[in-house]
Amino acid sequence: MKRLLLLICITTISTSIYAQKQHSHGVFWGRLILADTINSKFKWEIYLQKRTQSVGTGNIFEAPHFISVWPWLNYKLTPNTKVSLSPIAYFDSHVFYDGPEDVKPEGVKEYRVSARLENEQKLRFFNYSNRYSLEYRMRDLAYNGDYQPNWRARYQIRLEKPLLSVLSKDKPLSVFVSEEVFIQFGKAVKNNPNIFDQNRISVGAGYEVFKNVKLSASYLNIIQQRISGKDIDNAHALWVVLAFENLFSQFKKKPGTRK
Repeated sequence: MKRLLLLICITTISTSIYAQKQHSHGVFWGRLILADTINSKFKWEIYLQKRTQSVGTGNIFEAPHFISVWPWLNYKLTPNTKVSLSPIAYFDSHVFYDGPEDVKPEGVKEYRVSARLENEQKLRFFNYSNRYSLEYRMRDLAYNGDYQPNWRARYQIRLEKPLLSVLSKDKPLSVFVSEEVFIQFGKAVKNNPNIFDQNRISVGAGYEVFKNVKLSASYLNIIQQRISGKDIDNAHALWVVLAFENLFSQFKKKPGTRK
């Protein structure tokens, strides 16, 4: 909890000092996760993501915001701790636009290398997790093929409560709340007024709708600083995630099973 309070303080101070104007946006985030286990220690995942934005029209699907293909390889260090590596991922992102006239025909191309360390503790009343991430980003910010590098560090805290007998007696409905802070440094952002990039707070719920198929939906509030350091984008997002676990291994016959 101390970490959560510290993150909130950092975000509040950063936005109050540097922000002179806030821009509000409606956003839709969609993520499809394909995943499977390799063995008891290793697991692979692919995140296929698409995001859209309202650009002041009230329609959260009005204009593009983001698409990506993000593969991950996870290794379980202990039952509660895992490390993850994404050797290369592709992103195409648009800034938050204030109106339809601001929309550009193409987004910023990006290639990213990422690493994560995540620890989850199952406490008496809820599950508590910390996630530490480091990203090396290479972005074509000037749309000229000259990719500028920088680093971004992320820290997320998450609380989750499984609730039985809400939708089913056998499968719990999980409700969760999380906060994640982003800071950045390096060549591409060295002239930015400070290292704060953005803050995300989410509240939602998830459920295994079918065997190995999980659906979650949440409200996400994004506070993101613009390059000028004087303006802040305040985005309200509907975030929907559909995950397919054990994508191929669930169809494999177990040893000793008759054909």
